[in-house]
Amino acid sequence: MIKRAIRAVVHRLLGIDRVRWLVQAELAARRPAAPAPSRSDVGGGVFTDRTGVGHPLDPELRGRFKPQWRTMCDPVAVASPPSDEVLAGRARKAASSVAEAGRLVAAATGRPLDGRILEIGCYDGGAAFQFALAGATEVVGSDLARYYVVQRPGEPTAEDVAAQEVALAELRERARLVAGVGQGQVTFVEDDITASRLEPASFDAIVSFEVLEHIARPDAAFAAMARLLKPGGVVYHDYNPFFSVNGGHSLCTLDFPWGHARLDPADFERYLREIRPSEVDQGLRFYRESLNRMALADLRRAVGSAGLDLLALIPWTDRTLVPSLTPEAVADVRRVYPAAGAEDLLATFVSVVARRP
Repeated sequence: MIKRAIRAVVHRLLGIDRVRWLVQAELAARRPAAPAPSRSDVGGGVFTDRTGVGHPLDPELRGRFKPQWRTMCDPVAVASPPSDEVLAGRARKAASSVAEAGRLVAAATGRPLDGRILEIGCYDGGAAFQFALAGATEVVGSDLARYYVVQRPGEPTAEDVAAQEVALAELRERARLVAGVGQGQVTFVEDDITASRLEPASFDAIVSFEVLEHIARPDAAFAAMARLLKPGGVVYHDYNPFFSVNGGHSLCTLDFPWGHARLDPADFERYLREIRPSEVDQGLRFYRESLNRMALADLRRAVGSAGLDLLALIPWTDRTLVPSLTPEAVADVRRVYPAAGAEDLLATFVSVVARRP
């Protein structure tokens, strides 16, 4: 009788959302190596935003757009270095990306993508090594260790950032061996492109791959690129914009289409606290620090304001998303971000080519 009574009380308490979420958060804290639980893992439901609009939740959506999202919530998995097999796969992808960049730059400018090249956000150096193999005269890879620490569970510390710098150096050495590049063919620096300490007018080209959406101040970044380029130098970026359906990346893609862009910051925080309580701190850090809100119109303005000539802007559109692009979804996004439109929501990737006059 006593066990039955206790079980009944527990069931009643777990029926209260706030109690259930606190219990889930406490269990998650006691199992730090396990993938973070989420209410969206176990069922649907509806999230009602502050305007009174209800958004039906699809518990499978994040898994479809970001199949590896659980590893981002696992402190062991996210801190583990990739295997040689993974590095080899990344090298193959980098080779394809570098070749495509070369073709698009040649088509837009009539000249090859070569000379002294700066890659922003180089991570393991995969693309930088491919540029070296392709005949660039010199390659510099820049990155910020803090970016990777911010994505992990737990509050980042200075010690974490220093350890990440060491881990990146070790990772790049392994990636160099996998790519078959000679020692010293690529130089790596810790540098913030929005306040770069690199030498002005010293690069023939500045490139990045899946990085531009993470730069907090795109206007300052393009101004710095214009300063670092030689006259006639080019920039090439290929990125996954915030307003794309998977633009929230693993930590901020919600459980309804374009949810991360349809909710304002206050509702986004409430969503995490109500639906993903174990991911709140990590998700909010990434949302606030690692994702800019640059629409295509903002990109055009930033390039022009920096004094660069925009030669090509190519939104790679996923036509299978059109049935999900309801008038309500567009209106929700534009209510929060007036510069965004349907072309922003359908563009899963964007390629940019610009030139310093």
